[in-house]
Amino acid sequence: MRALLLCFALVSGIGSANAQSRSRYNAILRAQRDSGFSGVVLVAHDDSILFERAYSPLNGNPLTLNTKFNIGSMTKSFTAAAILKLRSEHRLSFSDPVSRFFPHAPAQKRDITVFHLLTHTSCLAGHSAGSGIMRRGGAVTASLSQRLEYPPGTHYRYADDDYQLLAAIIEVASGETWEKFVERELLVPAKMRSTSFQGSDWGHKGANGMRSTTKDIYRWLTGIHEARLFGRTESRELESPLMHVRSSPPFEIHYGYGTRVYVSGGKVAEVMYSGSGDTRSTSIARVMADGTIVVILSNAGQRRGTTWASYVAERLVPRNASPNGTGTSP
Repeated sequence: MRALLLCFALVSGIGSANAQSRSRYNAILRAQRDSGFSGVVLVAHDDSILFERAYSPLNGNPLTLNTKFNIGSMTKSFTAAAILKLRSEHRLSFSDPVSRFFPHAPAQKRDITVFHLLTHTSCLAGHSAGSGIMRRGGAVTASLSQRLEYPPGTHYRYADDDYQLLAAIIEVASGETWEKFVERELLVPAKMRSTSFQGSDWGHKGANGMRSTTKDIYRWLTGIHEARLFGRTESRELESPLMHVRSSPPFEIHYGYGTRVYVSGGKVAEVMYSGSGDTRSTSIARVMADGTIVVILSNAGQRRGTTWASYVAERLVPRNASPNGTGTSP
């Protein structure tokens, strides 16, 4: 009986703590909505969703938990994961030069590798040369026709061209369209039934071009974090840093597989996915070292130079809220 009472007290205590967290989140979000925020918010801890709510704009179309948003550059994480999938099937390697897939690549670009594209170290000077181009060959030519700012592999420079080229590589290596490969190999296994593609030009392939819901993004994050979609080694790789970008004490910020990875004390403190799309859509998903997950998809645009999604995510779970910089558990 004593053990039963103890168990009941423990469960009651957890339930009370979760209720307090939900109340705090809602208070923060209602205040932000009054200042212009609108969107759908999900907070979880590992496999448990603790908070999920839609905040419609004060003047505009109502939002629901099933509203789909343009996730912008969060698309890059799917393209990177597709590259890992092809590597696991021995259809490509990170050291492969682009000339393997595009034999007519200009001489000075032939040694750009798959790894350079993954890490934004191709050093191509443009940003989205494939925009408005419908044919893969034309988009590849446009991207590889840009000048090199530095020798490949020597400097980090964020650009959509790198992931548009990765999408083209996926098509050559798989014999399928980027969309079909991503859907079959990633979306279906992750049970992401509300995620789709938009746009048909190469500005919407690889780097951008996907729409999703908070619940589907949560399925994606937990599918990686819990090694349900990949082997344990590949799952950990997808949450690891690839290329150091800058120092922001107490963090070292790295670029990962379409993500930003915050490292503190030699350990990964947070993996962050983010994006901005059309119709004022902004998105962010944060996976903390303590198991906290925050997903925000917004249609409110910017707030004083930062995206509403990013601003609200930091209000809910501050990055420096705990001594090790991993945030607090809900």
